[in-house]
Amino acid sequence: MRQLTALDAQFLHVETATTAAHVAGLAILDSADGSVTRDALADLLLARLHLSPALSLRVAEVPLGLDHPYWVSDPDFDIDNHLFETTLPLPGDDWQLAEAVAEIHARRLDRAHPLWEMHLINGLENGRVAVYTKVHHAAIDGVSGAETLAALLDLTPDGHLRSRDRAASTARPRPSSRTSKP
Repeated sequence: MRQLTALDAQFLHVETATTAAHVAGLAILDSADGSVTRDALADLLLARLHLSPALSLRVAEVPLGLDHPYWVSDPDFDIDNHLFETTLPLPGDDWQLAEAVAEIHARRLDRAHPLWEMHLINGLENGRVAVYTKVHHAAIDGVSGAETLAALLDLTPDGHLRSRDRAASTARPRPSSRTSKP
């Protein structure tokens, strides 16, 4: 359990019915061979979720709003609350993709679950698919979002699963985590 910072709590509080406070990314992938499916994506995410523990935390409000909320483990985590699939109508052009992404982006994240979603969008021209990911800004910023996406998804066609040990051994400490010796 970890309390949200004042800034992260503010990202939660600025949301309205018409204003969302999440950040997002869109990847367009070649899936002419049909290898990018919802089931394959679910398996990949579940195998790598430990690489980004923030994705299994949900917001717990403090009674009466007397303090900033806390991040707590979601004991009922279910990938089906986060992974969605849709198919564009023919011809599946960039305009239709933009419309679909705009519609998905406009919806607020469900605060009963960890604050992220991933959408597999099928039906793009030339056998392509899109993966649209949105995460609440209280949970992630641009830099950590890029790092998380790189850990969860392969950035090359010949990618492979990274074990927790390998990821930890190759990670470089951030300046704020370094300690100086007296």
